[in-house]
Amino acid sequence: MTIEEELRSHKSGWWERVSRLIPELNTLAGTQQPQKYHAEGDVAVHTRLAVESCPHDCDADLLWAALLHDIGKPSTTVLGADGSITAHGHDKVGAGIAEQTLNRLGMPQARKERIIWAVKHHLFHHSWQLKSIDDASKKHKKFVAVQDFPLLLELIKVDSLASKGRSNTLATYRFYKEFRQKMEAMSMEAGNGY
Repeated sequence: MTIEEELRSHKSGWWERVSRLIPELNTLAGTQQPQKYHAEGDVAVHTRLAVESCPHDCDADLLWAALLHDIGKPSTTVLGADGSITAHGHDKVGAGIAEQTLNRLGMPQARKERIIWAVKHHLFHHSWQLKSIDDASKKHKKFVAVQDFPLLLELIKVDSLASKGRSNTLATYRFYKEFRQKMEAMSMEAGNGY
């Protein structure tokens, strides 16, 4: 069974088998996360839940993005003296680790670029803090119009589903899905295609 088949099947022991083939995943176990946002446990538990949240018939690149989206947390996690836990920059660090991993595994270039882009940008919404689509700038709209944004959107969804303890888990996903749909509708009305 290939790694992708393991990710899609979720058969008993899939995580252990995939971790043997991708040793970078072994560093996720024991990497703590803030209980407030991740009551499910450490980064390994969260990552398994994210992969298992992917629909059975999903784009294969979503499986890989879910598997690698927090791969940068072990090297960026800091435990504060006050008990806080942060992993600032794990998205960017994780994109680099994901690139090395996918290169080693021989992932085709176009797929690799999509997956790395999703890993690198999976936290974009935290810095934007948009409350209304009407408040979006041209830069926001350009980003949401990127061809691979739907992959990123689905990654946000499975990441949210795997984050136990968060209230209104899918609010961000719904907001940006509506944003993308509005952009597509406006583009069609203008006759620009999409």
